[in-house]
Amino acid sequence: MIIAPTHGFVLLAVPKVASTSLDAALGHLHEPPPGRPPHKHQNLLGFHRHTAPRIEAAGHPRSSYEVVALFRDPVAWLESWWRYRQRPLVREERSTGDLAFAEFVRLFLDDKDATGIKGRPARFIAGEAASGARLDRLFAVDRPEVWTAWFSERVGAPVEVPRRNASTARRAEPLPDDLAVELRAWFAPEYAVLAELEPTGEWQPPVGYRPPGLS
Repeated sequence: MIIAPTHGFVLLAVPKVASTSLDAALGHLHEPPPGRPPHKHQNLLGFHRHTAPRIEAAGHPRSSYEVVALFRDPVAWLESWWRYRQRPLVREERSTGDLAFAEFVRLFLDDKDATGIKGRPARFIAGEAASGARLDRLFAVDRPEVWTAWFSERVGAPVEVPRRNASTARRAEPLPDDLAVELRAWFAPEYAVLAELEPTGEWQPPVGYRPPGLS
């Protein structure tokens, strides 16, 4: 998470969505509120409940900045987890070194706990109408010309995002058709979000937006 209300934004760091690269480009703008640092990957509801009040106490009401995030194709998100778990330092029960991507997908669909992956992108950015928790703006990570221009305007200088933390692990083979269909169906809430992003690469969800199909 990058808290930069002086520049008009707070960037939520969705896991496996360029957070390391964004931190390298924008981390110098971070204005941590007093007290214990919030979790790097705090989701929208957690931010609204725990961190936004601390930022307001530091002189920046919620209306003075936008909460933004980047979003990526969920199958690519899952493949990133699979590659990340191929690192030699990952403990044996979490390693994907001997698993094909299709095997990892099958495990993910059948037993989330066995993969060690907690949460999902759609839930990370889900708001709450009753409390007014809202995400002001969402960007498609694969449209960098859109979001780098937005950040550059707020920073007042060109923002260049280096590529960091890129995996050197093997790439995934295409999934069998039936497994790909099953996985896409499970990610229906994420694909609903991507459909909103597709026209322009950015989207302003309504207050309290919750992707359809979330349990």
